[in-house]
Parts: sequence; structure tokens; C-alpha cells
Amino acid sequence: METRKKIAAFRPDNVLKRSKEKADRHGFDFLGFSVFELVERKEALKEIKEVFDAVVDMVVFTSLNGVKNSFSICEDEFNLKEKLMDAEVYAIGPATRKELVRYGVRVDFMPEEYSAKGLQKLLDAQGGLEAKRIAFLRSAEGGTEILDFLDEKGALVKDISVYEVQITDSDVEKELFSDLVSYNPDYVIFTSSLTFKTFLVLAEKFGLHEQILDVLATAKIAAIGDLTAETIREEGMKVDIVAGKSTYTEVLKMLKEDAFG
Repeated sequence: METRKKIAAFRPDNVLKRSKEKADRHGFDFLGFSVFELVERKEALKEIKEVFDAVVDMVVFTSLNGVKNSFSICEDEFNLKEKLMDAEVYAIGPATRKELVRYGVRVDFMPEEYSAKGLQKLLDAQGGLEAKRIAFLRSAEGGTEILDFLDEKGALVKDISVYEVQITDSDVEKELFSDLVSYNPDYVIFTSSLTFKTFLVLAEKFGLHEQILDVLATAKIAAIGDLTAETIREEGMKVDIVAGKSTYTEVLKMLKEDAFG
């Protein structure tokens, strides 16, 4: 019997079980763990109230976690669903859109390319951004390129961090990195630039930098999104597969095609 190809991925704890199940359905063995925790910023409630009180034309959600944390922060304190009815709602990616719909929110626009770059292209094509009041509800680690673009177009942007990242660097995580070295995966998936950067920081912290570099040199590296791929290449590493649709399922389909033809 042919040995199954092995993949490693670094995803939030709440989606690890589902990630393993999806990998199994695509014919892969799976090793996964998180390299950071996502922590809700309760203090963002004040900013959310203020931006909607001042009237907002457009609200952008860049991730499923941005949606979940926004509604969690506002729960029993502020009717976010009702307020969103008076604004155009933008969602980056189908998972983000699906989560908004689950909360009963109408999604008006989703860029074809599931990234900040895709959003920029969409907004640029739509035009009429001058003096538009735009709110982003997203991670504290979100990139600034889209904000700079909107500023140049004369938009009035409020960037609200509804959650932040806390790196997990306990002995448990160190053991998981050691397990990764022993596992010797055929493919390594990086889902974001932040995941990749944090992964390297932890490898160095745990004294496993050289061993991890050997793993990455041997395996094929898959990146979700062009920005993630660019970040990896900046470290002098090859990227073998890039999922343009920026979803975990899409990258699994591409790995299956690469592995089994």
C-alpha cells in the first residue's frame, strides 16, 4: 500500500480538527498546530460605537475571525447587525462572507481575489472614494497598504483592531516543533505572512532554527495568497504552490493535484 503524503499546517486551535478532516478527505496525512492565539480586544467596543455614531458608509471585514470577534465584543452592548444595515458591507473571502450571513448580515461586495490587494482593485474600479467614511474591523496585525491607498483617494478611514495575536511559546509548542522535525512532511502550508513570520521566530526561540530550515528545504512549500508567498520568498525560500483563491480548501486541491496528478 502506498504511503500517504504528509502535510504540515499551522492554524488556529478552533479549526485544527476541521483542517485535519479536510486533509484526510484529500488523501493526506496531517500534522498541525497553532503558533499564536487570537485574543479578543474588548476595548474596541468604544471605537466601534463611536464610528457608527458618526455614520459610516462602508464597513470592511477581512477575515472570519474579524467577524466573530466584532460580534462577540458587541454582544449585549451594541446592535452591530442593525448598524450594518445602513452601510455597504465588504467581505474578503467566502469564509468571511459566510460568517457574516450566519449573523444575518447582508454582504454587498466581495473581491474576486481574496486579499487586501483584491479589495484595493475592487474599490479602485468602483471609484468615488473621496470623503467616504470607511471602517475596518480586523486584526491588530493587519497590513497598512490598503489604508494608504484609501488615504490617497481621500477616504476617511477608521481601522479598528477587534482582536490581536499572542504568540504561544510554552514547552508544549517546543515539543510540537520537535515533532515537526521528526515528521518530515512532504508539504508545508503557510496560511498568512504573520503565521510564517511567527513560525520562524518560534523556531529560533526553541533552538530549532537549523532543523526547521532543513524541513522547509526538503518539503514543498505552499502559500495561501500572493502576499504570504512574497513574504516567504523575502527570506530566500522557494514557494512551490500558491493558492490564488486564498482558502485552505483551495490549497489542498492544489496539493492533491501536485501529489497525485
